[in-house]
Amino acid sequence: MIVRAAPDPDQAEQVRNCGEDELLDAVIPFSSVILLGVVVAVEDRYAIRVTRESLTNACNGGTTLSKLALMIETLKTDDQNRVV
Repeated sequence: MIVRAAPDPDQAEQVRNCGEDELLDAVIPFSSVILLGVVVAVEDRYAIRVTRESLTNACNGGTTLSKLALMIETLKTDDQNRVV
């Protein structure tokens, strides 16, 4: 999803080989711009709203694949548990 959401997929391609706890800033250039594309893709694919709080938590101390995965899982669970 990160590679497809990137403005330049070739530059983001390195994320395919990084460790799940490796800081994305160290792996791909312009990771903050790419992260915004990921937020849009997550909202589109999973039909969940990425909150400022969840994004802050995912980025606190540096963004990693495991933090992004946790953010998505938490938001999906929260969305499923929401009473309408």
